[in-house]
Amino acid sequence: MANPNRSILGYLVEKKIVDVESANKVRVEQSKTRKSEEELLLQMNLVNEETIAKAKSEMFNIPYINLENVTIYDEIVSGLNIRSLKNLRAVPFEITESEIKVAMLNPFDVQALQSLKVQMKKELPFKVHITTRSSLDSTFDKLMGQTISSEVSDALEDVDSEVTDLDSEEVDSLSNENLVGAPVARIVNSILQFAMKTGASDIHIEPLEERLRVRFRIDGVLSEKLSLPKNTAAAVIARVKIISRLKIDEKRVPQDGRIQIKSQGRKLDVRVSTMPTIYDEKVVMRLLDISQGVPKLETSGLRGTAFERYVESIKATNGIILVTGPTGSGKTRTLSSSLDRINTPEVNIITLENPVEIRISGVTQVNINPDAGLTFAKGLRSVLRQDPDIVMVGEIRDQETADLAVEASLTGHLVLATLHTNSAAASIARLIEMGVEPYLLSSTLKCAVAQRLPRRICTECFEAYVPAKEVVQDIQETLSSIPNFDPFNYANQVCQNTAQDDKSPPVKCPFSDESGNKMFYLYRGKGCESCGYTGYSGRIAVFEVLVTTEEMGPMMLKNSLASEFEKVAIKGGMVKMTQDGYLRALEGITTIDEVLRVTME
Repeated sequence: MANPNRSILGYLVEKKIVDVESANKVRVEQSKTRKSEEELLLQMNLVNEETIAKAKSEMFNIPYINLENVTIYDEIVSGLNIRSLKNLRAVPFEITESEIKVAMLNPFDVQALQSLKVQMKKELPFKVHITTRSSLDSTFDKLMGQTISSEVSDALEDVDSEVTDLDSEEVDSLSNENLVGAPVARIVNSILQFAMKTGASDIHIEPLEERLRVRFRIDGVLSEKLSLPKNTAAAVIARVKIISRLKIDEKRVPQDGRIQIKSQGRKLDVRVSTMPTIYDEKVVMRLLDISQGVPKLETSGLRGTAFERYVESIKATNGIILVTGPTGSGKTRTLSSSLDRINTPEVNIITLENPVEIRISGVTQVNINPDAGLTFAKGLRSVLRQDPDIVMVGEIRDQETADLAVEASLTGHLVLATLHTNSAAASIARLIEMGVEPYLLSSTLKCAVAQRLPRRICTECFEAYVPAKEVVQDIQETLSSIPNFDPFNYANQVCQNTAQDDKSPPVKCPFSDESGNKMFYLYRGKGCESCGYTGYSGRIAVFEVLVTTEEMGPMMLKNSLASEFEKVAIKGGMVKMTQDGYLRALEGITTIDEVLRVTME
């Protein structure tokens, strides 16, 4: 049997992991204190935990295991007391037909093994593995998160029961009077339920100097819905970290995790991000509804000539299609709808996303993982060896990815990608700035789409009003570049069409004022309980679709400005985003203020 008293320090010196001088310093320090060689080695930063564990593994011929890379299934630890396992510093992680594999900090702790054998109530022999303290702590945190409370852990995807529904009045109001003093699990559950009920895309849990603020991004706008006492911050944040499988004792660096929850037939993937701040950690949770199917392109907001031109572009067998806009502008939905439209058994479609948000049946979707070395550029290089017909790149953010996208399009692939620019025309200039050769771009770029998501007017408190003459004049000037367009005739046409459609908002027909001037109505929401007194409910996309023409090729070679590309596109019939938004305002779908808010550069 291996000798547990053999010196770890001597072994590390023998293997030249620790030099003789440093080893002597450890021995001197040990003579002054009661600390072990291991404690001093770690304290003096001579080695890390994993090095010590692996050295012990070699010394004593005991296998090493890193539990960070191991999934411990519920049936293995079912019926065991996790707190007791934590005290024993031992955990079973795999059961086979012939043995039980156990990870331990001290593989020579016979009493711990005997206690574990009593708890397991199995006749199989133990196969002991050695591991690190941090690896065990992280595992116990995860296991504690699975058993700490049924209120939220029951919402996890691998549990059949649904999230416990809270009283509807309580969840709708999310008042801090109802939640102050409530169990932490119930507070977190209430926050998640409220987000689901209101259709929030993000939850912000923010420790401030004197309180804990909870805000929700609803229809693209953050609003504070809950304020809790400062002393609840640590517990609430720890609870979120536990259920999202994060290290609760690590507060110095950002962490990323995820939760999958189910409620009332809906399934949500919740991406959790923590960030150290001066008061405590801030938590942001992004909610992605994975129970809904892929939305149809016809419902995206694209319409008329813009829709026809875009559909024609994505039917191409090669080239680049760009969808641009800031984060949260609906680019992923547009691309997913596009892929779903052209997805047939005859084509091989592969996507690179960070993360995969909308799952498309029959499409190979890959999650980018920069921490593991899988970047967009590296992923795209590998994807091209998978015999794709169509490739979707979640984001072009550097020259390498841009060059690979161009190269792929030149070799007969259709590439769809996103880019962060303010307009469709600006995407051309951005790619050239990144280093893409203009002569290559001119022969590969088929179409660039820019989009934004202004909020819809709430239909419950919808009202018409007569705008100021200055506003009418601004609308006329903004829409003047659309050939043969008259806003008054358009407003009248909308009025006639909606009069026969019960589902459309009750818009009013244009009129003439006392001076005989033509006027039309605009629309807004007064604010009601249904929309949280914001006047808005839901969002609608506005677009501009730039299709490249022969005239633009020489302009790319001359590095022309984005404004010059835009002028050519408008001359060819492109409707700008602002114009599309103004048309939506005349239709009673959104407001001029909302259009300007989301389209201002």
